[in-house]
Amino acid sequence: MTDFSANSGLPHGLGRWLGMGNRAYKLIVAIGSLITTLVLTLGKLIIGLLSGSLALVADAMQGLIDIIVTGVTVVVVSLSDRGPDPAWTCGREKLEAFAALAEAVLLGIIAVFIWHLAGLKLVHGTPPMQIEPWYLGAAACAAAADFIRHLVVKRAARATGSMALEANAAHFLTDSLGTVLVTLGLIGAWYGLPVADTLAAFGVAGLLSYTSFTVGRRALGMLLDRIDPTVSLAVLDSLTGIAEVRDVKTLRIRRLPEHHVVDLVAEVEIGNLRDLSRLENVLEHRISALLGRVEICAALRPLPVIENATPHL
Repeated sequence: MTDFSANSGLPHGLGRWLGMGNRAYKLIVAIGSLITTLVLTLGKLIIGLLSGSLALVADAMQGLIDIIVTGVTVVVVSLSDRGPDPAWTCGREKLEAFAALAEAVLLGIIAVFIWHLAGLKLVHGTPPMQIEPWYLGAAACAAAADFIRHLVVKRAARATGSMALEANAAHFLTDSLGTVLVTLGLIGAWYGLPVADTLAAFGVAGLLSYTSFTVGRRALGMLLDRIDPTVSLAVLDSLTGIAEVRDVKTLRIRRLPEHHVVDLVAEVEIGNLRDLSRLENVLEHRISALLGRVEICAALRPLPVIENATPHL
């Protein structure tokens, strides 16, 4: 039966301690992440412009994308947990996959732009840069802040099953590693090697490209209902191993952020309604053992009983 009520499950950790549901927990984390993004992006942009660091300006440009993406995440997580209703009978959970895919596309675009700028600067040469010691300290603090933000958002993503927050967490880890590269590039420029800043920009572009690919592939997999074939085959083997199951006609498995949905049509041999109820419990137990939290829609077709016919003499 479809439940048209909102998701009231509580997350682990901070969300449970504060007595919040999944939706409130995700929303608080997303809003906090948005505020942090605004502060860090502004700081990186100011230092990048003052120092003339392409790598730091590129990192700040990524931050501008972060602001857009994190703002979209705030909206998405406020909608995705509203649960099914007559207009959205399957729920709104796939909105998070759309948000993750949009983030992957934007990261890919900014990565190409940074590759282009770094390539031009490498070909035409990197002019001397004016580096102040506090630039290095500020960049290191930004890297630490990005990493802490990554840990907080990743924990929330795991507790709530949010794909949008998971994509944000991967992105923020890229931000942290990219800012580390930027800091190393600034140190190299401080010691008279301005090309180190350009090489750091290449590193930032590479990290963005990798994150864009991994996040986009996972989001597309959910939107297109792709499942790991080893998982679906394992479920099929488990079902056909039940004595009463004679044939599995249909097995559809869809992965959503917080659970799997399984559509099953099977021909079974059962003698009465009690056996049917027991068989349904066995099916749910076996599928749950492989997939975790699962929603099953099963159509079990009893096979007709064939009586032994008496031959005519």
